[in-house]
Amino acid sequence: MNQDELRHFIIDVIDEEFGPRPTPIAKRWEGGKLLMQPGGDTQSKEIPLEVFFKKIIGLRESMRVLEQKINSHTVLTQEDRVTLQSYITKCYGSMTSFNILFRDDKDRFIGSTASTREDDSPKMTMGQARKKLGLNEYGND
Repeated sequence: MNQDELRHFIIDVIDEEFGPRPTPIAKRWEGGKLLMQPGGDTQSKEIPLEVFFKKIIGLRESMRVLEQKINSHTVLTQEDRVTLQSYITKCYGSMTSFNILFRDDKDRFIGSTASTREDDSPKMTMGQARKKLGLNEYGND
């Protein structure tokens, strides 16, 4: 196995372990609806929970991308990174209200009170894993 083949193999392993994967909604919410009832006489709004759940997942993925961009930004100081990261952590904490919709615990939002996984190993984003291995975003030098 040459260096290029090894590099692609490592990228595939990282993508499989840390890459995006379908996030299932909890069984009890399948087919459910979110009803938003206004306090006045205006019309209520009904949204299928699967649609609402996909929007939450999209928000989570965008926050993860933002987190990676902050961590890899070349101009920000470490203090700036920590400050911005604390805002992202607070956003994750605010999103924990929606954890009841997730089927798997591993997919849930985690706020500032829990910064490690169950096995107590530090979390690592896909970007951090690639950076640690000396790979850029696209797997090329």
